[in-house]
Amino acid sequence: MTEENTHETASGTSQEPLRVKIADIAIRDDWQVRNKIDRATVNSYKGTYKNSGNSSGQLPPVTLARVDGTLRLVDGWHRLRALELLGESTVEATIFDATMSEAKFAAAMANMAHGLPLKHGELRKVFNAYITTRQHITKAGRIKSYRDMQQDLNNRVAHKTIYNWMKKDHPKIAAKMAEQYRDEDKARYHDGGPPPQDTFSALAVAMANLDQALAEARSMSPEERGQLIAHAKGTIAGIEGAGPWTITEANSDF
Repeated sequence: MTEENTHETASGTSQEPLRVKIADIAIRDDWQVRNKIDRATVNSYKGTYKNSGNSSGQLPPVTLARVDGTLRLVDGWHRLRALELLGESTVEATIFDATMSEAKFAAAMANMAHGLPLKHGELRKVFNAYITTRQHITKAGRIKSYRDMQQDLNNRVAHKTIYNWMKKDHPKIAAKMAEQYRDEDKARYHDGGPPPQDTFSALAVAMANLDQALAEARSMSPEERGQLIAHAKGTIAGIEGAGPWTITEANSDF
């Protein structure tokens, strides 16, 4: 498309990419859940754009949300930065209409769908965007269960981790959940209550730590992941030697 086909001529959600002036795009740095822009990714995109003449080509258009008439960047921080470094003044973009909250949450979730794997702290930012934009509230006005929240976050964060984050980052909501589901254990498991107390604490803590190790492994380098695997194998051997054990059907609550 030519530069004349900019967003001023468009309304609603664009079905085809439009060429938009970069200067017309509002960028909220606090919507970028990644801790920093990855230079290697930007340099790679620069080469791709340079070879394709600033056409989307091998790279998808950036995504913009039109909020009260203002175009806000939702997805494409690295791509936009690459074009700016090349001295380009326009970018191909798909546009959708949204409220500020919808746009903010879409920006957080965009990083879950593709790109470099998010680190633990970055996933926590996505969770907090999920809460601050009230995605945790159903249409009926009830607070979703932690398992429902896990599904909303593409199962990238275990519900037990969400439970811990909620208590630390949003204690008032955690308290409301405890009241809504009568006690914290029902809020945590949303299935009628926890397993018996004598088997709950030690196993729950151990399994939560394993879940956390898996979450962290997704953002590790191959060398770091190899070290973790070696450590995990040694840990498993130690667990097997800690005492008698039997394998039973896995409990989905853990």
